[in-house]
Amino acid sequence: MGLRTGLTGTVTRYAGAARRAVASGTVVPTAKSVLRRVSSTSHSYGLRRDLQAPHETPAAKIPITVRPLVEADVEHILDLHAEVGTAERWERQKRVGLLERGIGRPFVAVDADDDPCYVQWLFGADENDEVRDFFHGLFPTLAVDEALLEGAFTPERHQGKRIMSAGMSMIAEKASDLGARHVMTFVDVDNLASLKGCERAGFVPAVDRCETTRFGRTRVAFEEMSPARVEEARVLKG
Repeated sequence: MGLRTGLTGTVTRYAGAARRAVASGTVVPTAKSVLRRVSSTSHSYGLRRDLQAPHETPAAKIPITVRPLVEADVEHILDLHAEVGTAERWERQKRVGLLERGIGRPFVAVDADDDPCYVQWLFGADENDEVRDFFHGLFPTLAVDEALLEGAFTPERHQGKRIMSAGMSMIAEKASDLGARHVMTFVDVDNLASLKGCERAGFVPAVDRCETTRFGRTRVAFEEMSPARVEEARVLKG
């Protein structure tokens, strides 16, 4: 990719994000996101699941099944003009950007009426370049037997039903179709609800990720956890 082509792609992405922000009423959170790219520091855990390890899918509070996302699902789970709060609209906007890029394999958990109540993207090692470009190097390069889960989202109307842990557990198992044995996902260290959901889905802390951004330049460092560090990072003890 030449410099001009790369710059054109970057400008196009930012222009698209700006249009979505105006159209969806998320200018403020979009601006905050841009400012974080000027100066910010964050710490996340990379959690890993071994698909060959024994695991029982946790039960949600309502019956759900998992299937690939189809076009008709988008208006039900990612509609940017739905009557929801700004925070949820911002979360939807980010997933729409990922959907528009057309990478990964989006799956939805649906209830008994086939209403999508959870969405998450699965990426295989064959998409390392696309993942690196879209997420600005936030994730480690996947080995041939690894997959990545990202973009988890539960609409507010479906929250509190333990859908995330059940849906994530089932979506992770789809990675075996890609030839993967291990599945990774990353969660901010302060997001205790998501960390609990990931652990219930069979994921265990495995990697420390530190992200530092200064004047638009981001450095991401990954460090494998020692056994003692894994136990320290676990949210669900015992």
